[in-house]
Order: sequence, then C-alpha cells, then structure tokens
Amino acid sequence: MMVGRRTFIAIAGFLLATCAQAQTWPSHPIRLIVPTGPGTSTDVMARLFADEASRGLGQPLVVENLPGASGVIGARAAARATPDGYTFFFANGSALTSNMYMLKNIGYDPTKDFDAVGVVTNTGPFSLTVPASLPVRTLAEFSAYAKANPGKVSYGVDATSGLGIVAGRLFNKRSGLGMTEVAYGATPQMLQDAAAGRIQLVVSAMSPVEPIVQQGSLRWIALTSAGRFAGNPDIPVVAETLPGAVVDGWLAVVAPAGSPREAVDRVNREIGKYISNETIRKKLFSLGVGPTTPATPEVAGGVIRAEQDRWAALAKELDLKPE
Repeated sequence: MMVGRRTFIAIAGFLLATCAQAQTWPSHPIRLIVPTGPGTSTDVMARLFADEASRGLGQPLVVENLPGASGVIGARAAARATPDGYTFFFANGSALTSNMYMLKNIGYDPTKDFDAVGVVTNTGPFSLTVPASLPVRTLAEFSAYAKANPGKVSYGVDATSGLGIVAGRLFNKRSGLGMTEVAYGATPQMLQDAAAGRIQLVVSAMSPVEPIVQQGSLRWIALTSAGRFAGNPDIPVVAETLPGAVVDGWLAVVAPAGSPREAVDRVNREIGKYISNETIRKKLFSLGVGPTTPATPEVAGGVIRAEQDRWAALAKELDLKPE
C-alpha cells in the first residue's frame, strides 16, 4: 500500500511539473533568426516585430542575423534548431521558395523542415527603375526604346536576391525585349551604375531605390506586384501590360518542424497584433512592403504552399537550373 501511495505521489508530482513547465512558456529568451544583415529592410521589420512580441510574451525575442546565400545560411540554421519553441525564423520568400530551384544543396527542405506560424507581409513588389537620363517615363516607352535599340539594353539585378533575379527574367521573357542581364554582388553598385547610365534598367526591391528616385537620378516606371501597391499607388504594375508577370516578395515566421503548438499559437497571436498596429503598418509600407491580415498557422501554411507551387511553375517556364 505504501508503495502504491508513493507511486501515486511521484506520478502526480511529474504531472504537476509537466503542467507547470507548459504553463510557463516562454521561460527564457527566444531566438529569432533573420536571414539578412543588420540594417536591411527585413532586419528592420524583424526588429520591430521582436520589440513588440517581447512585450507580449514577457521574454526577449532576440534577433540573430545570419545573412548569406539568399537566405540559405539562416534557413539552414533554423531548420536544424531544436524544435522546443525557442527558435523561430523570420523567413523571406527566397528561403522558402526560389532557393529550391536556383541553388544546389541548400541543406534544408523548405516544404518539410518548417512549421508555419504566420505570414507578416504578402506584398513586396520589385521595381523597374530607369536612369533619369533615359528618354522614357512609362513601361510602354521603355519597351519601345529597347526594341529600337536591339542588343544595346541591359538590366541589373542583385545576384544575392533569388526573387529579384526571377523578376527580371520573367519581365525580360514575357516582354520579348531580349535584354542582357547584369548580375551584381550588391545593390549599391548596381544603383550607382544605373544612375550613371551604364545600365538601362534596375530590377530591385523598392526601399533601396527610393532615396535615389527622390534625388532625381532614377525614375520608377513599374512594379511587379499583382495590383497597385498601397504604399505608392501611382506606380503602374507590369501585369497591367503583361498579365501574369507577377513577382512579389513576402515574409513569414516559421518554426522548426515539430515545435510545440502552444509556442506556435502564442507567436502567431503576436504576429496578428504586430500587423494590426497602425503605426507598424505605416512603417512597413514605407519599407516597400504591404502587411497582410491576421490569420491562423494553418492559413499561413496554405499561403506558403501556394507560393511554393507557383514557384515550381515559374521555374519550369524560365528553365531555372540550380547553380
């Protein structure tokens, strides 16, 4: 009888300890891996989210920048992390979609190694920008200029952005302009060459281009989103002229596969508060991205899977080969 009582007490103690452990999540700081360097727009958004979520969770959400290889380094670290609810990944679209088709041996499986937590932004258009010295102001005028100067028109892309490369190639193919692609190792040199007229078109995210547009050295002619970007609705979109020519950047928070549902749900709620905050929304628009609306992890997972399917079709159309 005494043994039974002791066994009962031991089991009860174990259950109480387990419940207490579950109820105290998070009990220590949480790691938020960001696949870009400090100061980038993705990093700025992640830090804004970390600040907001830290208050809601009662524990610091610590940003860890792991840039490189179009998000591969950060994604690989996140995929290999212990799924204990204390590691999350502030993932860009490259890490979860285009890397599968553009890079060899990325060291993780975007479709199997992560659990969706929430989508942060669903609109992040790339801009088509020309030197102010080029005698064009619209996409139609640029197309006419390129056709009148066969073999003499080149466009620049940042080679570290898988999505940017595809945006440029998709426009080049759908438009039939036969432009020469010039791949840069970093965006600043590309923008400098464009401002000087050494290349005739830049395909880039909006935020690094905007200061030079404001200075008057470059001119926006189109965006690659499906519809007009709410942050700057005066800029036409490529799809108005070339239906279906759409490439949008987006951001989601994911966790290593098998992470505790409690942790996933709690962080999902913080994402919902973050993207519903009007001050935050204005900041995101200023960074060239459009925040989405709050949704469950299941809905977020569906969005990610749909993007992965869409990228499979784009890879086939553009004959993308992993390099």
